[in-house]
Amino acid sequence: MKNGEKTSLRVSSSMAAEHVTPGHPDKICDQMADAILDAALSQDSQARVAIEVTGGHGKVFVAGEMTAKANIDIESIVLRTYQEIGHTDDIDVAVKVAKQSRDIADGVDTGGAGDQGIMVGYAVEGSDDLMPTPWVIARNLCQRLKKLRIEGTLLYLRPDGKSQVVMQDGTVTHVTIASHHAPEISLDALYRDIYDRVVVPIVPNVPFENTVINGQGKFTKGGFEADSGTTGRKLVVDNYGPNVEIGGGAYSGKDPTKVDRSAAYMCRLAAKSIVASGIASEAIVRVAYSIGIDRPSLLTVQTPLAPQQDARLTEKIRREFDFRPRAIIERLGLQHPDGWSYAETASFGHYGRNNFPWEHAVQL
Repeated sequence: MKNGEKTSLRVSSSMAAEHVTPGHPDKICDQMADAILDAALSQDSQARVAIEVTGGHGKVFVAGEMTAKANIDIESIVLRTYQEIGHTDDIDVAVKVAKQSRDIADGVDTGGAGDQGIMVGYAVEGSDDLMPTPWVIARNLCQRLKKLRIEGTLLYLRPDGKSQVVMQDGTVTHVTIASHHAPEISLDALYRDIYDRVVVPIVPNVPFENTVINGQGKFTKGGFEADSGTTGRKLVVDNYGPNVEIGGGAYSGKDPTKVDRSAAYMCRLAAKSIVASGIASEAIVRVAYSIGIDRPSLLTVQTPLAPQQDARLTEKIRREFDFRPRAIIERLGLQHPDGWSYAETASFGHYGRNNFPWEHAVQL
């Protein structure tokens, strides 16, 4: 801990986090919503999009608002996304999308925030990407499940799945995995494969007896065949895990004029820059907006440093980062994704991967 720092803000002796694979029903909905957004922005960078997706048991409902100079086949995008994730059951798609409210558009057109809201960004020492360690491990376990499925190493794996890790004093003590699988594999073989090929490569020191794999037994039905999902229901997974506060709004399906998304990304950039610059071991950046007004009514920085240092750091962040919506969009290239897509953000979290521009910390 650096000289003069207080106790940690969000890192405690006992911590836990979970993650889900792209085939989880809630994450399917997020990816569908963001795939629609990507399609709209590819034809009209000024597109206004606010899409919600709900699906389950053979039916998908797409509702929301879109104002764009674009010709988009939403049904085809939804069906293609489901298939690309790896699910093979049939789904029917119903679409009800209207134009953005003129009342909202009037405020956004002048550069103001499209709604009121509070956004939070966070970063902490301990991992290469400055994300909380339990969150990183839980994500890595789900990424490992997907990798083994895509590569064909474990041919019986299917797209749905979840992970959970528990840490005590910096050490992982327990791991839980839910792994969607084909019916022909025996549970004993599944348990040993998942432990040896998924858990051990990521968390080698967790004993088998401290690992729960498919605790409910068989998991042969997944995705919309087994359960329902909806956009924005995995907010904690999307953000920083359960030890860190989050803002009030979901991300997926929203174009970058929505500060729920764009300002949260800017907060992450600011927080990550503070930690990456060695100013503090941990940082939370908070902003709050009022509808139709371009500058946040609140901007604060909290670190383990003394309050007077946090106050000075807040002013530095205010000078270094322009939190007006248009400035955020321009700085991060949010209307012209280059080397990334919004659909990518909708699986494995919106943070902690360097292909996203808000992950490119600057020296302060």
